[in-house]
Amino acid sequence: MKKAIAIIISIILLAGAAAGCSGNTENTAREDNSLLKKFNIGHLPATGHILYFIAYEEGFFEDEGLDVTLTQFDNNTAELAALEAGKIDVAPINATNLIKFLGEGHELTSFGGVMSDGHALVVSPEILEGIEPSEYKNNLELLKGKTIVLQAGSTYDIEFRIALRDAGFDLEKDINILTADSGTSAYNSLKSKEIDGAAVYAPFRQKAIDDGFKPIIYCDEIEYFEHPICCRNVALSDKIKNEPDIYIAFTRAMIRAGEFLQSNHAGAVADAKKYLDLDENILESEIYNHSINNPDPDEEKTVTFYNAMKELGYIDNEIKITDYINNDIYSAALSELISKEPDNGYYIELLEYHSGAVIQK
Repeated sequence: MKKAIAIIISIILLAGAAAGCSGNTENTAREDNSLLKKFNIGHLPATGHILYFIAYEEGFFEDEGLDVTLTQFDNNTAELAALEAGKIDVAPINATNLIKFLGEGHELTSFGGVMSDGHALVVSPEILEGIEPSEYKNNLELLKGKTIVLQAGSTYDIEFRIALRDAGFDLEKDINILTADSGTSAYNSLKSKEIDGAAVYAPFRQKAIDDGFKPIIYCDEIEYFEHPICCRNVALSDKIKNEPDIYIAFTRAMIRAGEFLQSNHAGAVADAKKYLDLDENILESEIYNHSINNPDPDEEKTVTFYNAMKELGYIDNEIKITDYINNDIYSAALSELISKEPDNGYYIELLEYHSGAVIQK
């Protein structure tokens, strides 16, 4: 494997030199704002979207020649409308909605990752009374006959239905699943005595735990997925085809933000706090526990998620999901960064990961 990676790096270095590395004008662009390309990014009020916050606050977008505006939305449907109206250039759309939107005929391309994992199924402490954590951890049998809430259209709706199915549940008979229309609604449902548990994402995950609810399973513990993907960087397919250099520059900034996230916890939490009105301890917990912010397109895991939706009957008409995943943008961005810093350990880790994330055609 090490020899193979070394060969790939050599090829990348040559490709970067031949291409002239479009990032060579970074410093000039930052010194003269008139050279920056306006670029609009949508996001949700979630810790999972921290790479945007870091890239903006640490100046990585400017370094890469982009004059970025971040706009907060409440849901993926609103982001989709903004994308198609030309108001934003990229949006973090969760895997469930991405596949749903593609099935509806929207011309979208997934070209990078925003986050994976991040979700937990928490339950009322009453139903675990007298049971040690070692006995209830991942013991979904304890939910037989209980009532839980899942957010419709969310990735964790799919994730935890798969977990329950693989635990032997008849989803129509063995458990009462109610749906919420948002993460806020799912979290608030826990206040009802009629609800035994709910799936929650950051920052509601830690809030629920602080409220006394117990995580019976995290989504990264579901064997079917081996760390399920969530939000993907999504753009209009025509824009990706017509303006690849802009999206490569954006992706370079995302990769650099990923390195900062890994190496500077305090700085990352401080950047996130500018967008999320949460206690630093909650932010730290949500960002660095049971959550991954890998900028890779994760083609293979996207196909896995698509298959999960098919198995649960969420897809009416089949689509060739790989036709809507672009690996070239990410590969080009990573190659340009490695050409400048061939010994960067984080970039090498990403390269190794990417070699196994792409489906060989």
